[in-house]
Amino acid sequence: MSDKERDEVAVLAVATTRVDREEHRSLEEMIFDTVTEVLGKAGMSRDDLESIVVSGNDEIDGRVISIMTGAGPAAGVGHDVTMIASSADHALSYGYLRILAGQDDRVLVVGWAKPSESVSSTRVELMGAEPYVLRQVGMSEAVAAGLQASKLRGADYRPEGSVVAWPLTADELPAEADSVHAIIIGREGSFDPGQELAWIASTAWSTSSYELGERDLSDLSSLDSALARVEQRDPKAAPGNWTGAEIGAASEAVVEHVVQQLQLDPAKTNASGRLSQVGTSPYVTGLNRMVAAIERVVESNEQELIAGIGFHGFASQAASVVVFSSEKLV
Repeated sequence: MSDKERDEVAVLAVATTRVDREEHRSLEEMIFDTVTEVLGKAGMSRDDLESIVVSGNDEIDGRVISIMTGAGPAAGVGHDVTMIASSADHALSYGYLRILAGQDDRVLVVGWAKPSESVSSTRVELMGAEPYVLRQVGMSEAVAAGLQASKLRGADYRPEGSVVAWPLTADELPAEADSVHAIIIGREGSFDPGQELAWIASTAWSTSSYELGERDLSDLSSLDSALARVEQRDPKAAPGNWTGAEIGAASEAVVEHVVQQLQLDPAKTNASGRLSQVGTSPYVTGLNRMVAAIERVVESNEQELIAGIGFHGFASQAASVVVFSSEKLV
C-alpha cells in the first residue's frame, strides 16, 4: 500500500473512570458516565458515531451476556454494536480495522471490568480454566504468572518480600480495580484538523496455544508475531523507533523481559506506574496501558512514538500492540 492510498486514523478523545471499589454506581452507570465524558471531550453527540465496539467479560461483570446490559449505556441504541470478548485492547484494534475496511469513519471503543460485582476474580479465573468443577486448587492469573516468571527469571532467582505466587510478590502483580475506558477514533477527513490527540501508526495482535504445556513460557511468541505484523505494515513503527512504551502484563517479570528483549529504555517504559500502582482488572490491563500511551503523546511537547502493549490469557497467551504517534508517519 502506497502512502497516498493509506487511510490515517487518529484518536479524537479519551475518557477513563477508575475506582478501587465502586460501591455507589452500577457497571451500567459507570459506562454511561464515561461515554458521556468522552463524547463531551470530542464535542460530539451519539449521532456523530457510526459504530460502537464494546468489550466486557460476562464472568467478571456478573452478567449472562454483558453486551445486553452494556450496549445501551455505551450509546449503542440504534447503532451498529460489536462485542469483543477476548480482551479490551482487541476492541481498539477491531475498531481501527473497521475504519480501514471502509465500514466507518468514527468509532467509539469502550472496554470495562467491574470485578467488585463478582464473587472474586480468582474464582472467575478458576472457573475459566476448569469449566465443569470448581476446584480449590487450580489455575489462575497469579499461578500462571508465577510459572512464567519462574521460567523467565531462572531457578537461582530469590525474591525479596512476601511471595504470592513463586517467585512473584504482591508488588509485582497487577492491582485490582473497577474501571471503564472509552476512546473515539476517526478517519482523517472526518474531523477538523488539529482535533486529533494522537495518530495510530500501526497495530496487530496474535494468539498462542491455550495449553501452558505446549509452549515455552519464556519466548513470548504472541508478542513476537504481533510485532512482526506491526513492522510489516509500517517499518517506521518498529520497536527500534519507539520513544516509549506502556506495557500491561500479568507480572513485572514479563515487563522486564519485554524491556530487555526489545531493548527499550526502562526509564521510558510504564511511566504511568508499576502494575501494582495502576489498578485495573486483567481483562482491561492492555487497554488501560494504551490509554496511558495516548496520554503520554498528548502531554509531550516533542515528537513521540509510544507503543501500548497488552497481554491477556494465562502466561501471556495473547498479545496486542498499538503504536501511537504525535505526527503521521507518512
